[in-house]
This record gives sequence, structure tokens and C-alpha cells, in this order.
Amino acid sequence: MNKVSLKKWSGVIAVFLLAVLFNCILCLGCTRMGLMPVLGIAGSMSVAVMSGYFLGVWAVFVTELIVSLFIKEYIYYGFVNVLSVIITTYYYKKGYFKKKSGIFTYLIFIAGINTILTSLIQLQSGHLSEDLFTINAYSTAVGSLPVNMLARSSVIVFTTAIISHVICLMITYIVVRIVPADIKKLLNEFGWLQKPVKDSELEQISKTETRKTKIGTVFAISLISTCLIVLIVVAMVASSLFVQHTMDQRQRLAVGASHMVANIIDGDRVDLYIQSKGNTQEYKDIRGALENIKKMSDDIEYIYVYKITEDGCVAVFDIDTPDMKAADPGELVPFDASVDEYIPALLKGERIEPFISNEYYGWLLTSFIPVYNSDGETVCYACADVSMKYLGVYRRNFVVRILILCSGMIVVIIITGLWVSKYRVVYPVDTMVMMAKDFRYDSEEAKKANLALLNKLEIRTGDEIERLYNSFVQVAKDSSKSFSKMVQKTDYIEKMQSDLIVILADMVENRDESTGDHIRKTSMYTLIIMRQMRRMGIKSGMLTDDYIQDVYKSAPLHDIGKIRIPDAILNKPGKLTPEEFDIMKKHSVYGGAIIDELIESLPQASYLEVARDIALYHHERWDGTGYPEGLKGEEIPLPARIMAVADVFDALISDRVYKKAFSFEKAMDIIKEESGTHFDPDIVKAFFAVADEAMETAKKQSGK
Repeated sequence: MNKVSLKKWSGVIAVFLLAVLFNCILCLGCTRMGLMPVLGIAGSMSVAVMSGYFLGVWAVFVTELIVSLFIKEYIYYGFVNVLSVIITTYYYKKGYFKKKSGIFTYLIFIAGINTILTSLIQLQSGHLSEDLFTINAYSTAVGSLPVNMLARSSVIVFTTAIISHVICLMITYIVVRIVPADIKKLLNEFGWLQKPVKDSELEQISKTETRKTKIGTVFAISLISTCLIVLIVVAMVASSLFVQHTMDQRQRLAVGASHMVANIIDGDRVDLYIQSKGNTQEYKDIRGALENIKKMSDDIEYIYVYKITEDGCVAVFDIDTPDMKAADPGELVPFDASVDEYIPALLKGERIEPFISNEYYGWLLTSFIPVYNSDGETVCYACADVSMKYLGVYRRNFVVRILILCSGMIVVIIITGLWVSKYRVVYPVDTMVMMAKDFRYDSEEAKKANLALLNKLEIRTGDEIERLYNSFVQVAKDSSKSFSKMVQKTDYIEKMQSDLIVILADMVENRDESTGDHIRKTSMYTLIIMRQMRRMGIKSGMLTDDYIQDVYKSAPLHDIGKIRIPDAILNKPGKLTPEEFDIMKKHSVYGGAIIDELIESLPQASYLEVARDIALYHHERWDGTGYPEGLKGEEIPLPARIMAVADVFDALISDRVYKKAFSFEKAMDIIKEESGTHFDPDIVKAFFAVADEAMETAKKQSGK
């Protein structure tokens, strides 16, 4: 741990301990003033709203442990206090306290929760008593209401909860206002093991769709399920141990009581006791001693001394109970069904182990201790029955107490687990995913920005997540380098293809002695026309940067088909015959076929599709009288319509073997006259808007 981390954690621990100390002072102070210790969560609330649930619930838990050393009942209310801090923090984070309605609903809700849980705890822990109504004047006044004790207690808890939470909120508000900003920042960010992410970004991350479920949700479900299972298992095991311990206690009580009875009885005088009918002083003294033994514990239900015969049990001593009159001395008592299996051993005077029965006399644990005469013979049995009827109640109350005590700790464990998973796993992974989704590769700057975003995360969990992050950064760096090389190669290949196209077009043009630098000029004209069309909103949806670039690169191939036209026809100085012109017209079909072959070899070169349309259809006319297919209007591909204007314009203002160049004005007049018959009117309109630029380009390309 470096000095910065040590300083950070020292500050957090100091604030945490101050919050716990503040809680304890308020708790014990309330008790000293004759009030219930209801303000012991103010410190926890304060630290929770500044840092989150984790520190808040731990402050509650530590406070419970300390205060319970002085107020033992306080430990039972840990779950209530933890829940109060969680609810308060939730309301604060959601901004509900900014509205009066939010504060009102909070107080009613929190008071209701406190009342329900506190009433349950009081009932099951035995804390509900009349002493509750003697704490102060208010509790005394409520205690005089003509309703049952639970209702009166609920009134006190509900009203006290509202008042105490109002006070706690006020304390929290004051604390948050006076705590320095750097301390609040420390508390808010101490859990981050990476560069902190803004709440708005966290909300965006939480809304990100995943294929099935989020890792945080899976972890939360697993942790909560595990804790609940552990809680249930602990309760079951503790319950079983409690029952066994209680039964052992009952057995020791029964055996001890029956031994005490046996020690009082003189085995040589048993028959005299029976014959006395209880009238002798000796009998009365012994009976009094037995009654005192019974009074030792409320759990001792019956004390009696029986002489066992084959006909039944002859009463020697039998102590009365409030619910049942005892048998008189010498009275024959039939065997209870619970002792049927022990009758043979009893008749032999043998000692039997204590046993449990649930017959006519109730759920009892019975101990029979033999009483011997001076000859060592068993003459009767000293018996003690210990009641087991409250064992179920004791067991239930014990389990409930265990659940109450453990529930607060379970919530603290769950909050801790979720907090650890959030900052060590969920946030680091989610932020890496978010960064990866925002990666861009359209420029060198974008690639550098990608790496900068990743490096800014600064994930330092010190475990597999950090190794994953470091590997992710390294892969991003390597990918960026590889991508840069790939882009360079792609650019080189594209440039080479473009150069080859120009070279190929030049070869074709060089065969035609009349065309000169025709391909370069027509390419520039198409570029000028397309840019103006987009400015004017003509086909702007189609004329993207990529589309314009494809047309510009493809334009040099518009007459590629002339490579198959004989030189005699291609360079004939005079007018072509009809037969020769038919052959010349085939150059557009030849051009389309040549480019189709290129497309088969280079299917990834999308601009070749445009090049084919230009080569095949640039001699089509708007009115449908062109060649090779007689297409008209919008049937003619847009690149071919644009090339038609550029091609004719350059032919008009250039010298040919069969004609002299027209003037710029004459050429423009011809273009205008052919608008709507030969050319697309919209394209002509755009061309006229940039006529000056086209003329300047023509002069520059011609070197004039």
C-alpha cells in the first residue's frame, strides 16, 4: 500500500470512528436523560449519505456491539437500525428529500417499518413490559390509554420513530453542510480501485443491455441466497443444540430432584408411611420436605414416591398440584401407558433411565430413583416429573432471537459483498466494456483517443481484473498498430489501383489521337458537378463523400471500351460511315464487359460498380434515344448522366481530328439546348451554376 492509499484509508477510518463515537454518545446520552436510545444512527446516516451504504451499515453494526455492553437489549435492534440507514441513504441518493412530499412519505414509511419490526422484537425477546410506560412523562401518558400493551407500545414506537428520524435528518443535514468538500470527496471515492466514474455515466452503464443478466445481479442473487441459506442452517443447528441443551438441563433437574427425594425416604419405614395414612408427624415432615423440593423449580411438575406392585403403583407420598389432587397414602394408582415398557424392570427393583412421555399427565421428563431398605432391596421409587410443555415455546423464541440477532449482521454482510463486487468487479468490467463500445477507428486521432480513454481508467484492483485490464490495454495498443499498418497498406493498394486505372485509361486515350488529356478533365468536371449538386440539394442523399469519390475515381474508365475499337476507325480524320459508327458505339458495351471482368477479380472494389455504369451508359440520352440500351430519364444511372454532361462538354471545347474546338459560350449553348433531351435538366442546372469553375479547370488542364 503506497503513501497515498494509506493516507486515504487513514482518513476514511478516522471519519468512520468519529461516526461510531457520535452514535454511542447520542445513544448513551438519551438513556441518561430517561429517553429511549433512538438517536444512535445519526452518525451512521451522516457517513452513509456522504459515502454510500457500506460505511453506514458498518457504523451501525459497530455501534450496536459497543452500546450493547451497556444496554444489553440494544443488540436486538441492529436490523431495525441498519434498515433505517439503508432507507435513508436510498431516499437521499434518489433526491426525495428535496421535496416535502418525499420527506413526509419517508417519515411515515420509516416509522411504520420501525413499529412493525420493533413490536415483533419486543414480543419475541420479552422486552414488552409495563416498564416501557415508565420511561418518561410521554410514555406514562400513552401507557394510560385503554388499549392492550402491544397497541400502546406501537403508539410510542411510531411517534418516537418519527421524532427521532426528524432529529437524525437535521443532524445529518448539518453534518453534511459543515464537512469540508475534500472530506466528502474522499468518502465518496474511497471505494474506487480505478478512476472514479460520474453518476451519470454509471446510470448509462446500468441501462446498457446485455444478452441475459448482469454480473452484478448474478452476484447479488448468489450472495443473498447464500446468506439466507446460512441463516436458516444456523437457526436450525442452533435450535437443535438449544433443544438438546434444554433437555439435558431438564434431565439433570429431574434426576437431581428424585435423588433428593430418595435421600429423604427411609426404605425400612415405607410400609409404616403407607399405614400412617399421612397422619403421623414424621409423615407430615417428610411431605413438607418433598413440597420444598418441588418448589425449587417451576419446571418440576410432580413429586411422588410409589411402591411398584403387579397391580399398579401404591402411593407412599404424592404432592398436590394446583391442577390435580394427589393420591392418598396406600392408594393404588394404575400404571400410566408411558411406563408400560419399564414395568418388568420396575417390578424387579432395577434402575431405569429417565424417559420422556406425552400421555395423560402431559409432556413430561420422568426420573425414577430406587429407594433401598437396609438389606439393599428396592422397596419403592422416588419420582420426579419435569414439565416439557414449554419447550416448543422456548425453542421458537430462541430461533426468533437468533434470527433477529443475525439478520442485522446478514444485511451488513450482503451490503459488504455487493460493495466489494461493485468496486472490484462490476464497475471495472462495465467501464472497460463501455470504453470498448465507444472505440472509433476512422482516423489516427480516434485510435489514439481510444487508448487514452482506456489508460484513463487506471484500474488497480491488484487481482485478475487488473490483469485483464492490462491485457485489454495491450491488445488495444497492438490492434491499433496493426490497424494503422493495415490502413497504410489499404491506402497504398487503393492509390495503386487508382494509378493503374489512370495508366490504363491513358493507354486507351493515347490510341485516340484526338482526345489528349480528356480523361483528366472529364474526371474534374464530374467532381465539380457533383459538389454543386450536393450544395443545391440535388440527389444530396446519394452524393455522400464516399460516393463522390467512387465516381471521381471511376470517371477515367468511361471510354475503356475503345481499346477494342480498331485504330482505323478510332483515329479516322473524317466523318464515320454508318457501319463504322455502329462499331464505334460498341465501345460502351466493351467497356462494361471489361469492367465486369475486373469486378470478378476485385469484388471488394466497390467503385468498379460505378465505373461499369459510367462506361456502359454514358452515351444514353435523357429522352431514351441514346445507346446501347435506349434507357431514359431516371433509368439511366446517376454517374452515367453526370459523365454525359462532362464528356460532351469536354468534346465540344476540345479539338478533334474531325473538327475544331467550339468556344466556351457555344459549348454552353449546345449543352443548354440539349437539356431535357440529351441531358438530365437538374445536372445541367448544377453545371451552369459552376460554369466558370469548369472553364478555369479546362484551361488549367490544357495548360492555357
